[in-house]
Amino acid sequence: MLKKGPNAPAYVKPVSRFSLSAMIGLLIALMALSTPAATLASYGQDDQVIEACLLNLTEDTVRMFWRGPDGSVLGSFDRLSANLTAQDEKLICATNAGIYGTDLRPIGLYIEAGKVLRKLNTRKEAYGNFYMQPNGVFLLADDQAVILTTDEMANEWESRLPFVRYATQSGPILLRSGQINPLFTQGSDNRVVRNAACTLTADKFALVKSRFPINFYDFARQLRDKLSCRDALFLDGSISQLYPFDLGIRGQHFGVIIGATALTTVPGR
Repeated sequence: MLKKGPNAPAYVKPVSRFSLSAMIGLLIALMALSTPAATLASYGQDDQVIEACLLNLTEDTVRMFWRGPDGSVLGSFDRLSANLTAQDEKLICATNAGIYGTDLRPIGLYIEAGKVLRKLNTRKEAYGNFYMQPNGVFLLADDQAVILTTDEMANEWESRLPFVRYATQSGPILLRSGQINPLFTQGSDNRVVRNAACTLTADKFALVKSRFPINFYDFARQLRDKLSCRDALFLDGSISQLYPFDLGIRGQHFGVIIGATALTTVPGR
């Protein structure tokens, strides 16, 4: 069922873009949520609402997905869900996991199931959010969720790589030890829908998205103040979606997707 975080409002008015049927579908999906630890919640109010899927790596199965069995880019929650269904799994929550090119290839590091499929991008002097400093890497390893700067990942490559199961590179880093990136401007008019990954403890993290357009500073502040995020990495903007909150949106194609899954059948039966 839909659970509320400790700072979640009692009620958040749904966005008008959803039709009644879409909202009913969303509620059914949320009520059917049956994973041990995953928690869906909304935080904040007015135009500062943050939607989140909170996960615990000791209990939840979390992976990153790019291509399907036929080698083609999955690109959407629908295709990912269909592929999981064929493997007796269901998608619990998911979001687009980093900035990609027009060919849907990640423009930075991407590791899937321990294999480096795209190398670390150490370029700094370039245009776009990806290159806003410091940028960084969100990685999953040994039941730990970690956010490192790109420089840290490069320096610790040899020691980190053997233990990394999944990793995606993006930028900029929003929070570092609870401190907001000093490059962000309070009151900025640069407002778009944004999503991110943020760590809470060594094994707990959240996939998050702003419900409405928001600037970098306010987004980082909400993650720190409402979710108690310690470190946070910006994933993308404008096109960002968080499943199942965005069930009513179709047509967007992503590069990498990060998602939590659960088995639909009991092993051995």
